[in-house]
Amino acid sequence: MSIESATAYMERMRLDPEFRAKVNECQDAAANWAFLRENGFDFTVDEFKQAQKAVYETHGTDQLPKKD
Repeated sequence: MSIESATAYMERMRLDPEFRAKVNECQDAAANWAFLRENGFDFTVDEFKQAQKAVYETHGTDQLPKKD
């Protein structure tokens, strides 16, 4: 589990509408976590919050900057 994985998840959610739609289709938290793990993400809620905080401290927002 890692903060890096949580950051990668945040980026994928922002950049990949198909992936984001599949995450949003999960029926409950267990299904959501299972889907994320199946797609290579492994982080805890606390690590996600830490990743959000790091992104905010770096960019002044909880959104990652857009890639060119």
